[in-house]
Amino acid sequence: MSYGWATVFTLAAWLAGYFIDEFISWDDPMGLRIVLPVIVMGCCIMKFIKDSNQPK
Repeated sequence: MSYGWATVFTLAAWLAGYFIDEFISWDDPMGLRIVLPVIVMGCCIMKFIKDSNQPK
């Protein structure tokens, strides 16, 4: 997992959260445009740590 892929996945999660908040949420925005990218970036960091601990 490189920084470029982590950036792409995080931006995609932000866009998905934005569209879900704007078009699917009725009265109350759920804050998914903030929560989804944080979760995705956390997953990318955990994968990076896991991959860096593997012997080559």
